[in-house]
Amino acid sequence: MAKDDKKSKGGSNTNTLDIKSEETLQAVVLGDSFDIKFSPVTLEKPRTLLPLVNIPLLDYTLEFLASSGVQEIFVFCCAHADQIKEYIQSSRWSNLPGVSVKCMTGRDCRTTGDALRGVYNAQVIQSDFILITGDVVSNMNLQKALQVHKARKEVDKNNIMTMVFKQASPTHRTRSKQDDTVIGTNSETLQLVWYDNSPKKKKSSIPIELFKKHPSIQMRYDLIDCHIDICSPEVLALFIDNFDFADIREDFIHDILGSELLDHKLYTYVLQGEYAARVKDLRTYHSVSKDIIHRWTFPMVPDNNFMCNTTYSLSRQMIYKERGVKLFGDCLISEETVLGTGTEVGSGSRISHSIIGRNCRIGKNVKIHGSYIWDNVVIEDNAVIQSSLLCNGAIVKSDSSIGRGSIIGFNVVVGNKLILEPFSKITLAEPEEDEDDEENIQDFNMGENGKGKKWILENEPYNELVQREIDEPSDSDSDEPGSGGVMPPTKDKDDDVPEFIKFQREVRDTIRRGINENLLMENIQVEINGLKFAYIKDGLDCLAAILPVLLEHPNINTVSAKDLSAFIVKRISSYSPLLVKFSSEDNQVDLIFKIQDFCDENEQYKSVFQLILHRLYDNDVISEDAILEWAQEIEDDEEDEGFYLKKCTELIKWLKSAEEESDEESEEDSDTDSD
Repeated sequence: MAKDDKKSKGGSNTNTLDIKSEETLQAVVLGDSFDIKFSPVTLEKPRTLLPLVNIPLLDYTLEFLASSGVQEIFVFCCAHADQIKEYIQSSRWSNLPGVSVKCMTGRDCRTTGDALRGVYNAQVIQSDFILITGDVVSNMNLQKALQVHKARKEVDKNNIMTMVFKQASPTHRTRSKQDDTVIGTNSETLQLVWYDNSPKKKKSSIPIELFKKHPSIQMRYDLIDCHIDICSPEVLALFIDNFDFADIREDFIHDILGSELLDHKLYTYVLQGEYAARVKDLRTYHSVSKDIIHRWTFPMVPDNNFMCNTTYSLSRQMIYKERGVKLFGDCLISEETVLGTGTEVGSGSRISHSIIGRNCRIGKNVKIHGSYIWDNVVIEDNAVIQSSLLCNGAIVKSDSSIGRGSIIGFNVVVGNKLILEPFSKITLAEPEEDEDDEENIQDFNMGENGKGKKWILENEPYNELVQREIDEPSDSDSDEPGSGGVMPPTKDKDDDVPEFIKFQREVRDTIRRGINENLLMENIQVEINGLKFAYIKDGLDCLAAILPVLLEHPNINTVSAKDLSAFIVKRISSYSPLLVKFSSEDNQVDLIFKIQDFCDENEQYKSVFQLILHRLYDNDVISEDAILEWAQEIEDDEEDEGFYLKKCTELIKWLKSAEEESDEESEEDSDTDSD
């Protein structure tokens, strides 16, 4: 569920840094990732300008820095440098009071090390600065981290860098599968003494000599490297002295930690309850998008319109819409969906768990689920898009189907009636003469009136938007077992399943086991409470997982209406003590909408929707006020045809009548008291 966002609105954090007047707080933003994790999309557009919930990635990073008091920001551009420079010059960053954003270009740079050497040679960094990649989303209190860094430097002059980490489980949704980090810190000072980021290794072997220097070391596999570093200028100088340094993590950090000659030290700073994540690959793109929709990134959420050029509003079920969206006929927009201005959705179309950009044209009877549709995309009648990404200007012709995990590049045309297999990557980009991408692009039949070529990249099992049904083995590590070290949990095909799905599975398994084994209600509640805290969920999440299992009839396709009604009455009555434990005044209206969604997905239950609500009311799971508030919201929603409201006419009429009688009795009692 969404985090509490009762903070000041205005699109910025209020954690302005308290720094000396003579110091200008600076930041270096790496505008190039120096990898191909977003190929073939990044053949035509830099990662930093790819839209994340319809806002360029770079804007999240710049907003985080600006709202944290950074006064001078240098964006170092390599690939597609002209696009980044043009974007910054045409955006609000070109004339934002109190913040200077400047582009630096290094067209010949091939690594992060090259970029940092370019920054050093420009002689623009005067004091401690923030080093960050241009694909980071965060609302952390940078002021506090900087104060900790400076306090440590007062005690230890050899401290040249503080690295920011976020606590999260090894299978956390924002943890890239290619960023499998194990770190060791001095238990007392939090100095970084060990850093291993090798996703293909099953263990991290620690030299005994390390314990001679640091008798107490805390090894951690529950941290995500946020790629937010507070650095002294000496960090840049070390890249000049070591021209073989290509990567900060792989080369620089390992060299500092392993050096016997230099006394430089690195320290860690672990976030507590704050958000920071890097959009490092397609999977983290998917995860961070969901986090933004669920408001973990507040104040950087769509309806806060923090970039001042959007007009989003938020409605129930996490649906965000800009002004100027046109919805025709009986189209249905379901939960966790974002719609950009100028977009039109035709009659009979169904969109759920998806982000739709601006000026898109979606025809009739289109089905879109779990997908990312960027600006100016055309999807014709009867098309099906499943868990895929469609870039700007793409066209999907009528009666076509795009399989899950697919990437459709800029201006690609998917031909009429084409069935595109899952995990296809299609592009119109032509590799540059000095690039090695030509062998990855192959001719492909895109169907009638279609155009595009297939992008093939071998040995990238984790470079997918969603999980494959069966992951290919990715561990070729030949280290022999039994040699000691820190062992991460064994990975299986369930590791990549989103945590909310795992939570739902475990809750539903618990309920089914409770029903089959006739377990005590108290024991079931204890188990679900444990899952609730383990997965950081709330009461509504629990109810949304419990109710579908309680309502599922073993013979739903053949059961009579009378028998289904009797079944529902018995189940709700029997398990109402459990439901009441997770119900609260704040979540009951949302629960009714969840039940409505359940009935949408399971047609057989539409006829008993009123019965479900009535029995939940009779058993004190939902209140009269919740039902009436839900009914009022349905009435106020111009796009809702009121099917479920009509089904509940008798119940609502009865509740309103009872409410009026209660008010009259209260007035009579009041009159009697006054006499």
